[in-house]
Amino acid sequence: MAERDRITQFDGLRALAFMAVFLHHGIHAPLLWMGVDLFFVLSGFLITRNLLELRETATPASSLATFYFRRLLRIVPPYYLALGLILIVQPIAMSDASWYFGFASNVRDTVHGPIGGAYNSMWSIAVEEQFYLVWPLLVLFLPRRWLPKLFVAAIAAAPICRYLFTPVGFDAVYRLMPSRMDLLAVGALFAVIERSDARWFERHRIHAIAISCFAVGVFAMLSLRIPTFRTSLDYPLFNVLGFGLSAVLFASILVFVRGTHSGPVHAVLVHPVLRFIGKVSYMAYLVHMLGLDLASHAHLSPLPSALLGLAITLALATVSWYALEQPLQRLRHVVTPKPRPA
Repeated sequence: MAERDRITQFDGLRALAFMAVFLHHGIHAPLLWMGVDLFFVLSGFLITRNLLELRETATPASSLATFYFRRLLRIVPPYYLALGLILIVQPIAMSDASWYFGFASNVRDTVHGPIGGAYNSMWSIAVEEQFYLVWPLLVLFLPRRWLPKLFVAAIAAAPICRYLFTPVGFDAVYRLMPSRMDLLAVGALFAVIERSDARWFERHRIHAIAISCFAVGVFAMLSLRIPTFRTSLDYPLFNVLGFGLSAVLFASILVFVRGTHSGPVHAVLVHPVLRFIGKVSYMAYLVHMLGLDLASHAHLSPLPSALLGLAITLALATVSWYALEQPLQRLRHVVTPKPRPA
């Protein structure tokens, strides 16, 4: 997406999503694993937004080629660089590594159990890549009027999948793409709404605050009243409703942030420091477990160790941004969409 089309406050949201995940792993802050859910909602919105723009301005075949080429440039080289670094520090068998190289680590973790360590976050990249394989075909080639119904159906199907996957184990509930597609699809639904009514978010931003407070309140009440309403205990109620409330929360946050163009929240989200962390957040997310692992060798107490891990993570992400990711983005226009005939 061109810089002029960039939603600047979303860089701040990405930074907060990354910091939430980092704090969850670095100092074991409870519930901040939900930063991954925010990443998924943002991805669903931005990817579908991009596809809808291509659909309206270019031929379907050239739109598909352009989308896949740009995703390849953005996702694959940093991912393989991070995976290579992790393999050096934490070697694993090639039979296991092949799942990671093939963006299927979430399936491997479900079948064989997570490897853990520096590999612990790679499953979510697999979810996104599997989403990228299927979603463009739906958005670009299905009749436009079908798309909202399709996205609503995907939102409704995800909790059903989580319920059905509960006997398989928590990794199936947490890591498989069908289980998490409500997050991606709700972002996609808002992209369709934006395309139809650009002012919709501004009109509903206050409603979004109320809905997010409701979701947090229900989650807190269930957590206090039901001892089994916990993240990884693999009970159907949390698998269906707990993850569902997370989707409601972050969908509401997206609506509020997209409809906010001034004020203190906007000022925080567009602060240069947060915007930069947001820009490098992809590689930072990929290597943050590696950064924490390297920092642990200094044998510091938990908080200084986490701060050292954050410094290592952001240093690696910054080098990757300037040496690899930003230069690769200059090749985006090697493949360009062919304009749709008048």
